[in-house]
Amino acid sequence: MTNSWDESTPRGPASSQIRIAAPGAQTALIELLALAAALFLITIFIGFTLVGQHGGGPIQSWDTTVGRWFLTHRGPLVPAARFVATYLDALPLAIMSVILSGVLLTWLRTPVGMMPIVAYLGAEFQVFAVRQVIHRPRPLSANWPHAGSISGVHETSFSFPSGHAVAVSPVLFALLGTLALVHHWWWPWIVAFVLALFVADTRLVLGVHWFSDVTLGVLVGSAWGIAVAAIGVHLSWADLRKLIPSRRGR
Repeated sequence: MTNSWDESTPRGPASSQIRIAAPGAQTALIELLALAAALFLITIFIGFTLVGQHGGGPIQSWDTTVGRWFLTHRGPLVPAARFVATYLDALPLAIMSVILSGVLLTWLRTPVGMMPIVAYLGAEFQVFAVRQVIHRPRPLSANWPHAGSISGVHETSFSFPSGHAVAVSPVLFALLGTLALVHHWWWPWIVAFVLALFVADTRLVLGVHWFSDVTLGVLVGSAWGIAVAAIGVHLSWADLRKLIPSRRGR
């Protein structure tokens, strides 16, 4: 086995020095953490500026107008919207991300297989963190039996940003974006964006979110998913092992 330690490293039982991760591995982790922090700050800034900490911000009149339009034009999309609400919610999406990662790791045998779960976890962190600060109520139509609501729909958590839009978008972009980067194709990006927009649209169809909730959700989720794909596609197992502290002389 190749000894990756420098000859100047102390040896023997008394040595307990921990090896420092290689710059490449550190850089990937730092970039992802920095982006997560930046997305959080940007979302908070937009929240306070346009939405208001408790709703009713400058964009509220526009959100109300768009919301009313969707409630009167939702037509045959309601079943699809119910499906998305049920099977792409936090827990089912987490299970799917774990299964996808497991399948991809078994098939590809590279860190690329971890992208679905990394994209999902980062997105859920954004939703949780932002909602600790921005306490925007959902539209009344999010909770049956208010006007415009749908029987069986009861969503009463904070509205900004849309959890579905933020969480589904990065999983789509991480998976399809990796395909695009590896094969130098452009169409997977378009497919990911269209599917992310469809998920956002279903939330408006059900009347459980404001337009700005889902719009920013898609933007934040897409940015995170693109970053996960762009950074993760270049990582190897050797890079990841360098992030794990190791000891010598035991």
